[in-house]
Amino acid sequence: MKVRALWPFALGLAFLVALVDATLYEVDAGQRAVVTSFGRIVKSRVGPGLHAKIPFIQDAHIFDARLVSLRVEPQALLTKGRKRVLVDAFVEYRITSFRRYLATTGGSRHKADERIHEAAVTGFRSFFGDHTLAQVLAGEDVKSLRASLNAQVARYGVSVADVRIQRLGLGDRVVDAVDKRMAAGELARAAQLEARGMAQATRLRAKADRKRAKVLAAAYEKAGIIRGRAQARAGALYAAAYGRDPRFFVFYKSLRAYERSFADPQTTLVIGPNSGFLRFLKNQGPYRK
Repeated sequence: MKVRALWPFALGLAFLVALVDATLYEVDAGQRAVVTSFGRIVKSRVGPGLHAKIPFIQDAHIFDARLVSLRVEPQALLTKGRKRVLVDAFVEYRITSFRRYLATTGGSRHKADERIHEAAVTGFRSFFGDHTLAQVLAGEDVKSLRASLNAQVARYGVSVADVRIQRLGLGDRVVDAVDKRMAAGELARAAQLEARGMAQATRLRAKADRKRAKVLAAAYEKAGIIRGRAQARAGALYAAAYGRDPRFFVFYKSLRAYERSFADPQTTLVIGPNSGFLRFLKNQGPYRK
C-alpha cells in the first residue's frame, strides 16, 4: 500500500522536472537562440543566459554565433590562361541573420556547410577562370572573390569573413614554366644589379685614380723642390769649400777618384808613370814645395 501511495508523488515529480526542462533553456557565451512557436519565429537573437519559454508550445533553437571555418576540398580548376591548378582552400563565415538561417537551412549546420561549399566551388571556378596564374599567385582581387561569395550566401543568413587558399598545386609543365619565368626574372635582376655595381665600381676607380695622380703629382713636385734645394745647397757648399782651399778640394776629389778606381780588386789601370792621376801618390800634388 505504501508503494502504491508513492506512485502519484513520483509521477508528479517527473512531470515537474519535464516541465522545468521544457520551460528553461540556457544560451552559452558565443551563442544565440531563436524561439519558435509552431514553426513561427517569436524571438530572435536571444543572448547568453538562462531563459524561459512556453513549454510544449515554443521551441528554442541555439546557434553558434562565432566564426566558423569550412574547408573546401581540393578542386581541379582552369585559369584564364588555360593552366590546370589544384586548389585547396577554406572559407570562414558567421551567421548574421538567425531568422533567415533557420528558415533556409532549418538550423542544420550540415545543410549550411553544404550550400556554402557549393557556392565556394562556383566562386572559385569563376574567379580562376577570370584571372591568370600570375595574378592568382600575386593574390590579386581576393576581395572580389569574397564579395562574390557573400552575394551568393547572403540568402542563407551568413556572411563570409575570409577566403584563403591553403595550397595551390600546379602540373609539372606549369611548374617548369613558372620556374623558368622566375629564373629569367632573377637573372635579369642579377644582370641589372651587376651592371649597376660595375658602373659604380668604374666611377669609384676613376675617382681613386684621379686622387692618386693628384697625390703623386704633388709628391713629385714637392720632392723635386726638395731635391733642387738640396742640390743647390750642396753646390753652394762645394763652391764655398773649393773657394776656401782649392788645393785641398783637388786633393779630396783625387782621393775619391782613387777610392772608386781601386775599389774592385779586379780593376786594372794602364797609365804612364808621368800621369797626373798619380801625382798625389808620388808626392807631386799641389802641396809640393
